[in-house]
Amino acid sequence: MVLDGLLRSQFGKPSGLIGSLFLGPLMNVANMRLIDAAIDALGPRTRDVLLDIGFGGGFSLFRLAEKATRGKVFGVDYSPDVVVDASERIRLKRLDSRIRVECANVAKLPFPAGMFDRILTVNSIYYWPHIVASLRETARVLKPGGRISVGFRSRACLAPYTEGWEKFALYEPAEFARMMRRAGFKVLRAEQRDEWPLLDQVLIVGERPAERPEAF
Repeated sequence: MVLDGLLRSQFGKPSGLIGSLFLGPLMNVANMRLIDAAIDALGPRTRDVLLDIGFGGGFSLFRLAEKATRGKVFGVDYSPDVVVDASERIRLKRLDSRIRVECANVAKLPFPAGMFDRILTVNSIYYWPHIVASLRETARVLKPGGRISVGFRSRACLAPYTEGWEKFALYEPAEFARMMRRAGFKVLRAEQRDEWPLLDQVLIVGERPAERPEAF
């Protein structure tokens, strides 16, 4: 029970030595294939301005920077400790001018409307409050025609390991695609890979329509 509570709190908001020394690196390893698949589905371009929501261990930030070699990468995470750790790694890699991170909640992103070309989020939607409203907030900061790539594990995959977790929502691919449409996105891709192994991969790619921007 104590271990379950610890894991639940740390996965939602990594903090302290456990978050820095254990969970961050573990998240990078466990999510590496899903992150790469979600970035490939996103298709970032050289000069894009990109946003990574819930970057966790930070692997995705550097992967995005490798793609947008003449663009910029912004990252937000709910955990202050995760943001501090990522800031230090960014400084050590001398990428301060290309990657910027800050502590923020997806329900109220600290960016002006239409700022980003592409948005990435991997394994963070389980914690998003009011999922459709949060998706609309991501649409607000996207340029018309901009895209979002969402990577996560399905309900069938995670339910046996997260039973009883509060404020931890699970989704199936078709269900989440419907929520994307409710939020105003055009769903370009909804795919589930590795359905039977321990960790499946769900990829949903949405596009903010160029018309009717007032809907956001």
